[in-house]
Order: sequence, then C-alpha cells, then structure tokens
Amino acid sequence: MKKVIAICLVTILCVCGCEEKKEEKVPELIEAVGVDFDTVEVKKMDLSGINSYVAQIMPVTEDLSFKTSGTVADLYVSVGEHVKKGQLLIELSSAGGQVKELKKQLKEMIKGHKNENQQSQYDIEMLKETIRNLKSQLKKSKSPQEKDGLKKQIIEKEEDVKISQEKLRQQKENQSVYERRLKEKINKSSKSGKNSKLYAPIEGDVVSTTGGQGYMVQGGDKVISIANMHKAKLKTDYIGESELAKASKYLAVIDGKKYEVEAEIEEVSQIEAERGEYPEESWFNFVNPNVNVKIGGSASLELYTDSVEGAVVVPSNALFKGSSEKYVYVVQGETKTKRVVEVGTETDAYVQIISGVKEGERVYVED
Repeated sequence: MKKVIAICLVTILCVCGCEEKKEEKVPELIEAVGVDFDTVEVKKMDLSGINSYVAQIMPVTEDLSFKTSGTVADLYVSVGEHVKKGQLLIELSSAGGQVKELKKQLKEMIKGHKNENQQSQYDIEMLKETIRNLKSQLKKSKSPQEKDGLKKQIIEKEEDVKISQEKLRQQKENQSVYERRLKEKINKSSKSGKNSKLYAPIEGDVVSTTGGQGYMVQGGDKVISIANMHKAKLKTDYIGESELAKASKYLAVIDGKKYEVEAEIEEVSQIEAERGEYPEESWFNFVNPNVNVKIGGSASLELYTDSVEGAVVVPSNALFKGSSEKYVYVVQGETKTKRVVEVGTETDAYVQIISGVKEGERVYVED
C-alpha cells in the first residue's frame, strides 16, 4: 500500500512540474493580434519651452514726492483711505517766510552796494579835485623845483584815479554777481513754495505715507503711494534676472485668456547675490495698460524659452525614456521599430526631435 501512495505522489509532482514549465514557455503579447494601436505623423512646427509661475493681479501704484526738501505741515490722508483725483494729500511748511526774508536781504544788499559805490565815486571825485588844485598851483608856481614837485604829484594822483576807477568797475561786477545769486535763490524758494502741496493724480487707495506734522522729507523721496484700482500688474515670487533673460516672451494667463506682459528688471548687485539678498517678488506690467482684469485675482505667468522655428516634433506621449537613452517606436505597417532619438526643447504637449526620426514618419503614441 505504501508503494502505491509513493507512486501516486511522484506522478502528481511530475504533472505539476510539467505544467509550470509549460507556463514559462508561453510568450507575452506586446499588442493583441488584430487590435489597432494609435500612431501620429512626425511633423514640423514652431516650439517653445514654457516655465509657469503662480501670479497675483495687483494694482499699479503711483509714488508721489516733492521736488524740494522741507518739513511736513499737514498730512491729510492715512493708509487704506480712498482718495479722489485732485484731492489734497500732504503739505509742506510754507516757504513764504523764507522768501520774504530773502527779499529783505536783497533790498538791503542793493542799498549797501549803492552806498558803497557812491563812496567810491566820491573818493574818485576828491582825487580829481586834488588834481585840479595841483594844476592850478602849477600855473602859479615860478620855482622850477616846485613845478617839478607839483608835476610829480599830478601824475601820481592821475594814476590813483585810474586805479580807483578800475576798482569801482570790478566792485560793481562783483555786486551784480551777488545780487543775481540772491535773486535766483528767491526765485527757487518761490517755486518751492508753489510746489509745497501734493494732490492725488488718480483715484485710488492710499497704500503708504510718510511721517506726519514736523517730519522732514527730502526732495525726490517717496512720501505717499496710491494704488490705482483701474490699472493692473502682476506679482510673482522672485524670478532671477538670468531666468528672465532666457525667455523670448512673457504671457499672463487669466481666465483662459493670454495677455502679453513686460518684466520690471530689478538688478541685484554681486555683493547682494553673494549674501543671498534677493528681492521677495518680481513684477510684470501689461503691454496693453487698459486690460480688463480683476484686481486681487490670480493668474499664471508663462515664460517662453528655447524657442525653435520649424522644429521636428512628436507628442510627449510618443517619447519613451530608458536609464541611458530616449527613444520612440517608428511604425511601418503593423511593425514597430525602436529608434533612439536626440531631443531638444520639451513642452507639456510636444518634444523636439533633433535626430533619430524624420518629418513624415509615423510613431506609436501611448494612451
């Protein structure tokens, strides 16, 4: 009985072993027989790589500044306040008192110059009178020695007159320069007085202000910023200058529509770069400033790089990637032939083929 059982077990094991060997020999089918597979034709088209960034639609801001320095007399607005075009925003202390003082100085200067010139002219006239007296004495003199002395004095006094006249001429020129400079200062102060008030150039919301009453401001420095809620620009996280330079164009994608934008390039010094001190954001202006987009909304920024005209391309799902190579399957009839390729610019939809396939060939695409 034991022999019968042993023979049965051996028989069962042999049968199982034979079945396992038969399963190993069954080939794996790549494509089901008689089933069509998708192919596309290799074609040429203009192609660009696209880098996308999350963006926010922000209002354009107007930065306001005074032309001259001064002290804030009154600040009439605060951050967050809505202002209308033409509304008075801030005012510097009036320059009227300074102008008045300068005019007083000019009046006194002119008066002093006049007295100074009159005194100089009087001294010249006194020298001339002395010369006339000496000449009169010369006519009456009979002593040769006395005459020689008088002639010598006359020559000396005439020379003094010439010197005094030249000094008076130079004196008047210098006085004219001083008076002109003071007049220019008065004109400048008068103009600064007219420019001591800032009015809102647009309707919008105040986003920043300088200090209040008594605060010193420098000419040209920003004192107030107003957000123009009717004009938009884009803000993204900081994008490096080199990355921006690679792009052939920038497009904003908003609600499915594309708008051309321009980058505001913010230069970063070598020292700042070495320290890792970069701006927090990048800004882009719409080429058409009158675009109708919603302030505060979201957008995508697309940077088009590596633009290629007339590139030989295949769909992205036609390209396969191995550990050391990239390849496609060229289809001829029902035959698929693996073809190693060199690729160039890649997008989400297409891949540029530099070598490996030609325009017009058909390739397999993966579902």
